[in-house]
Amino acid sequence: MSKYTVIVSRRADEMLIRHARFLAQVRVSAAKRMTAEFAKVLDTLEQNPFQFPAETDYNLPDGAYRKALFSKWYKVIFSVSGDTVYLDAVLDCRQDNTDYQPK
Repeated sequence: MSKYTVIVSRRADEMLIRHARFLAQVRVSAAKRMTAEFAKVLDTLEQNPFQFPAETDYNLPDGAYRKALFSKWYKVIFSVSGDTVYLDAVLDCRQDNTDYQPK
């Protein structure tokens, strides 16, 4: 049974779709693997989001966000409030994300 409710923002959903679409143009199996690993991250967030480390990016408020890495190059940025996990972004770590700001 899930302990936490995970809410994926529209922005994060769009980011995931863009990343999967790009991967599918290169190799469909890679896109399927990435989305499957993302689903595993969601399942883990439902059980215990605090097992993931705090995000230390200097552009983000100190201690407000946590990160979950998956599929070698991707990172989920999320915050926890009570029993709700708010997933704000899915970033490709191979890209320059220094201008990322949560909304």
